[in-house]
Amino acid sequence: MDFIIHAAVGCHKGKIRRNNEDNLYFDGKILPEMHHGLNHPMRKKVPADQNPVFCVFDGMGGEECGERASYLAASTLSDTIRDTEGYLLNPREFLIAACDRMNEEVFAVSMQSEEGRMGTTVSCLYFTSDEVYACNLGDTKAYRLRDDVLFQLTKDHVEYQSPNAKSKPRLTQFLGIDPEELTLVPYIAKGELQKGDIYLICSDGLTDMVTNIEICAILKESISLKKCVEKLMDLANKNGGKDNITIILCRVE
Repeated sequence: MDFIIHAAVGCHKGKIRRNNEDNLYFDGKILPEMHHGLNHPMRKKVPADQNPVFCVFDGMGGEECGERASYLAASTLSDTIRDTEGYLLNPREFLIAACDRMNEEVFAVSMQSEEGRMGTTVSCLYFTSDEVYACNLGDTKAYRLRDDVLFQLTKDHVEYQSPNAKSKPRLTQFLGIDPEELTLVPYIAKGELQKGDIYLICSDGLTDMVTNIEICAILKESISLKKCVEKLMDLANKNGGKDNITIILCRVE
């Protein structure tokens, strides 16, 4: 069966933050290092056998380090995909190699920076003609909605915290770590494509503000992906908008 991936993306700095430390890879499109998001959601459709890739990066660090880290990761991924165009690649091996290359770039620039260490999470979807690979480092999540059930495909790389903890747990994996101190181990999951499936990648500006039940309810509505992105973004801001919000939705047809 020939599958088509319909996709939409939105990005907003939220209501509290002065800057936007998120970035994205939208099958070839990334955002500048300094940006405030997208004025309107972007859309596209692409055959699955063209191996489209979609990613969300959530940067972290002092001053402008977060923006720099997420942009470096996104631009390095873009370069990696361009450099491997035309090659027959094993998706799992490609994702591991891409994560290593992104990590090396972010770490190298971090060591040269006077502003201190920087890093970024990444959550990625890589489509093939009949499968999808989800890959992540950190706590940026990817989900699949199938048969009205929302399932998290990624694994959060965070330290254990007691349920009463008030701060967010420390990340155990991210892009920008010292490869001599810690081994980079991206989590990768694989699944078969099925018509009607909806995939979501989002920064924690959405998941910290909107419950999985609310996300699932919006995704189940018979509305366009663009409208879904707008409704999720509006709800995150209505509930406080305490962080940058980036949302990518993909529907399999």
